[in-house]
Amino acid sequence: MNNQVQLYSLVKKLYQANFWEDYWDNDIIGIQLPDHKDPVFISILGKAEQNFGFLIYRNLEELSYYFEMRKQAEFSEFNSAIEMLQTHKCISLNFEDRKEIPKEEYEKIKASGVTFRGKKAWPVFTDYKPGYYPFAINEKDVSFLIAVFEKLIETATDFRASLQFYEKEQETYEILMRTYKRDGSYEDGFYVVPEAILEGVLDNEVEYASIKLTDFEMKRVNNQKMKHTIWELDIDFIGVPVVPPNGGRPIFPSLLIVADTKNSEVICSEFVNPIEAEKIQRIIIQLILAQNGKPPKIVVNANRYVKIASCLENLLTTLDIELVPVQKLPLLSVVKEDMLEYFKD
Repeated sequence: MNNQVQLYSLVKKLYQANFWEDYWDNDIIGIQLPDHKDPVFISILGKAEQNFGFLIYRNLEELSYYFEMRKQAEFSEFNSAIEMLQTHKCISLNFEDRKEIPKEEYEKIKASGVTFRGKKAWPVFTDYKPGYYPFAINEKDVSFLIAVFEKLIETATDFRASLQFYEKEQETYEILMRTYKRDGSYEDGFYVVPEAILEGVLDNEVEYASIKLTDFEMKRVNNQKMKHTIWELDIDFIGVPVVPPNGGRPIFPSLLIVADTKNSEVICSEFVNPIEAEKIQRIIIQLILAQNGKPPKIVVNANRYVKIASCLENLLTTLDIELVPVQKLPLLSVVKEDMLEYFKD
């Protein structure tokens, strides 16, 4: 039996098991595979919204994105689909109508010889990674998923009798866990999710970039006077995927955009890599010099505050500029909507 046949045969068994009749999406299951460093974590979808499927988090780092997604959904609405995508880092298996699945997926299913029929019954795999366009799984993923699904079918079946565990109030966040040994035997227990993972992605310990500029550059910009204005600043993904020059998986480029609220003018719009702190710092001081003055305050979207602060906090503190998180950037929100419409056209 080749990998595709084995994969879709297991997928059909998962579909027929109807786990979403009993599991809520926050009833996370943990499975420790013998040759896997971290446990694999699975969320079962469908009981609440009738969108049937599974989210497979390959390790603890990916699980932190699950909690980040929950946190952001609870405390603020996602402004766009691209913003929501940045909280996804996992493999999803969703069951869709036949007419809604991509042609490539249909060809794989057809070639496997495994039959699927009915509404919301056709499997679609998607690999999610922040900054990248949702993509098809690769052959390495197929082998991994076969190993997971073989264990998930029996584990989720057995744990059905223990789901009342998730209804109890817990001092720590625990999930049902099955640990497999190389000989196929297993032990059932509970897994305490580390506090750092529960905090999500953005609240994990952040390394603030040092000032990457020369003393001459800093002296020059420090001599600028404070202006009576506030800047809005954002570094966010643009929802139009771009294929890298060397090919491969399409990416969502990041755009640094700055607006001066005093005259309602966009003063910077430049594509950047969020990890290139030196480039971002240099753009800011060039803006200050071009505007002949420093803003006493720069406001940023609260959801991206940590990411932006990691690049700019030390620089702005030295320049006596306050970096302030806010729930919404009034001027840039409108500007970004107009830009998205432009890209769509």
